[in-house]
Amino acid sequence: MRFRKLKIIPLLILLVSFFSLIGKSNAQPRLELQLAPSLELAQIVYVSDFDFYQQGANQFLFQITVDNSEMGQVEGYLQFEIFQNAESLSETQSNVFTLMAGENFTVSNIELNAGYSTPIGQENIRFEKSNTTTPSQEFEDEVFAGGKLPKGNYSFIVKYVFNNGSDETPPASASIFINNPTFIRPITPGTRAGDGYLEILYTQFPTFQYETDFDPTFSTSEPFHVQIFKKLDQHGSIDEVLTTQPHYDELMFTTVFPYPVAAVQPLDPGVYVWRVQLRMLTSSGTEVLESPVYTFRVEDPSSLGELDDEGVKSEVMRILIDLLGNRGEEIAKSLSDYNLIAIRVNGETITKKKLYEIIDGYEGEERLISDIILKGTQQ
Repeated sequence: MRFRKLKIIPLLILLVSFFSLIGKSNAQPRLELQLAPSLELAQIVYVSDFDFYQQGANQFLFQITVDNSEMGQVEGYLQFEIFQNAESLSETQSNVFTLMAGENFTVSNIELNAGYSTPIGQENIRFEKSNTTTPSQEFEDEVFAGGKLPKGNYSFIVKYVFNNGSDETPPASASIFINNPTFIRPITPGTRAGDGYLEILYTQFPTFQYETDFDPTFSTSEPFHVQIFKKLDQHGSIDEVLTTQPHYDELMFTTVFPYPVAAVQPLDPGVYVWRVQLRMLTSSGTEVLESPVYTFRVEDPSSLGELDDEGVKSEVMRILIDLLGNRGEEIAKSLSDYNLIAIRVNGETITKKKLYEIIDGYEGEERLISDIILKGTQQ
């Protein structure tokens, strides 16, 4: 019995040593990739920021952590890649360097551009080779026009490639969505400054609305900066108006808001100028996209006579029904909860009396109504 036990013990030691060697042979350097907030949250990413080899990026974009605590000395290089969906856009490699046993360090893209010395081996690492490709002519044209990556999903991958040319570590990756907005513009109230027509409002409580191809759900703060200015007699130009203290100045998420808001003075009669600025985070810092400037005039509602009278509203709704039939009935029903604040024909704000005169002039004639815009405030 004692003889058998003595034979089993060396066998167990041999098995433990065998599995220990297997574990060591499967060990590899571990990599982590962390994007900088300026890249992870960016709505615009400039291609030049990733041109490490030719130009050198001076913006902090990412950092790579290399952990070789479970493996012996190896030789290879870092490879950083950018993909749009599954299409490779860029591949950047460092020089070949020796990664010492137990070595652990974190290095940024700026350090890899300038040169980084490893903590144990004192090996100098830097980006050395870079290749770029374009997945389509449309992609290339958009990049060439603005120097920005087009809207879409992008992935960043880093791995350590062993110098034998056939083995590499499991890649570390991170992904972002690039919004790349191109415009922001007012819709209502008013018309574009310099168009030669000034919209007249007979209400001190208009609803403001603007549009953009920016998606605010990808923003961590209020991206829209709305400013309303009152034009005074001494102002010689719109540019001069924009240098004065705004009548209303607010940051917001939404693209529609009713005026007034809490603790804001009403829009007294006069000419007003308004604009929207879109504040965006880019890979090179913060940028502002300006909207066109819109203007409008607020007139005393009493100058329209009895326009706010319920009877006048009913008469206008009846005219719509007479002109449009069933469609007019649908419109009238949808406006039952709204007050009438203005009547405008062919871009001109008119009184109820003027509307009747126009309709009387159409009697016996055939007219094509191509567009109807109804503005009002909800009760």
